[in-house]
Amino acid sequence: MVWDPALETAFHPKVVAMVGVSSSAQRGTRGFGGVSFINSYEQLGFQGHIYPVNPKATEIMGRKAYPNVTSIPEHVDLVVVSVPAQTLPDVLEDCIAANAKNIHVFTAGFEETGEEEGRVLGRRVREIALRGGLRIIGPNCMGLYVPEAGIGSFDRLPKESGPVAFISQSGGHCNWYSHYAPNYGIHFSKVISFGNAYVLDSTDYLEYLAIDPETRIICMYLEGIKDGAKLLRQVRQINRVKPVILWKAGLTESGARAVASHTGSLAGQEAIWHAFFAQTGAVPAFSLEEMAEIAMTFLYVKPPRGKRVTVIGLGGGSSVASADVCAREGLEMPTLTAKTQAELKKFISLAGSSIKNPLDTGLVFRDVSMLEREIELVAADPLIDILIVRPHLDMARFAGPDQVNHLVNYLCDFSRHNAHDKPLVITFHSFANDPWEAELRAKLQVELPQKGIPVYESLTGASRALARFYEYHRFQRELSAGKE
Repeated sequence: MVWDPALETAFHPKVVAMVGVSSSAQRGTRGFGGVSFINSYEQLGFQGHIYPVNPKATEIMGRKAYPNVTSIPEHVDLVVVSVPAQTLPDVLEDCIAANAKNIHVFTAGFEETGEEEGRVLGRRVREIALRGGLRIIGPNCMGLYVPEAGIGSFDRLPKESGPVAFISQSGGHCNWYSHYAPNYGIHFSKVISFGNAYVLDSTDYLEYLAIDPETRIICMYLEGIKDGAKLLRQVRQINRVKPVILWKAGLTESGARAVASHTGSLAGQEAIWHAFFAQTGAVPAFSLEEMAEIAMTFLYVKPPRGKRVTVIGLGGGSSVASADVCAREGLEMPTLTAKTQAELKKFISLAGSSIKNPLDTGLVFRDVSMLEREIELVAADPLIDILIVRPHLDMARFAGPDQVNHLVNYLCDFSRHNAHDKPLVITFHSFANDPWEAELRAKLQVELPQKGIPVYESLTGASRALARFYEYHRFQRELSAGKE
């Protein structure tokens, strides 16, 4: 279908009907279905009108209740439906009569059950939607989370907006990612859980996000797809302007079976999706953690000139392993030039250290001025494109809070303004039971991401995200040069 601008009111509604809220629901209590949606809207500060719909109640959660959508005294921009599956057709007929076309169907119990009764009911729902011109989000989904509009589907969602959108066939993934991603400095323009996709599919939401001025990066979790050729064309085009980070589930036999029982979708073959990524340049992810680290990279890292990396920090065995990690994820780790090594030798003892790359120079983290000098020299090396800094765990113990603050300020300044225009990122995995690390952990894992400085949980995560970031830009350069 062609994107219908009228659906925009679903993302920024002024009047919302909540159909199926329990008649016994009380303000301030937690619940499921309609109760959770009202709680989420209130917590996010929704400024419009919410109308509970239940024919057995006159008041729900401090609001006047209505027997049906047609009795609501205002035109309804969005209807959120959480009724038993068998009663959904009647609710949709009521929405048609009220000329309320934007419908989020939370209700489940259709093809995903694997039962014939569910399949028959699903066909009936689709027929009603088609006849009435209903724009159904779902069924079997958590719907929309739009911080700017104050609408959401989950408890305690972040209120801050941002430039990242997330389209997901899974409502649970929407919930987890919406709460997890802000730890990486990621905030959302739109989050869309679309479930069984009776009317609107992922390609329809892509059409919207492609022109949405609030969205700069698009993340996707897909189980099945109705029109693969259309998705390929869309992603190939959109990806040139807005990076598309895609986790395609159900590529294995076991995963395909799980997909069928979750949203009733047909999963694709692995070889087909490998070709999809090769032709579109979309960025693959294989977990929400990976997706968050990759999205953070696109938000805050400067595109590197190449994929040659240096790792600063570490110690003995970790130093040896880091070269393997980077190479395995697609990065290169060249030996530093003789000139750079000679300069490093002037203030770093070779006893217990290595300055070839990776740099096993943990002792410099006890004196930030030495670390600054090391970073500046390595950044000037013509063989290096990207710097990964791994702060030593003993830093907080031996350097003290003043040095930690100095380090944070320096890393922020260097990452944004270094003369060599080379990206610098941090990896830091701490031991939560070490009291000496509390200050360092708070500074690196909380403060830096909030300032737009990437911090990764592991060297593997950093290497993987940086390699895919580089490959995205390489693909776009070749596409622009006509070397497809």
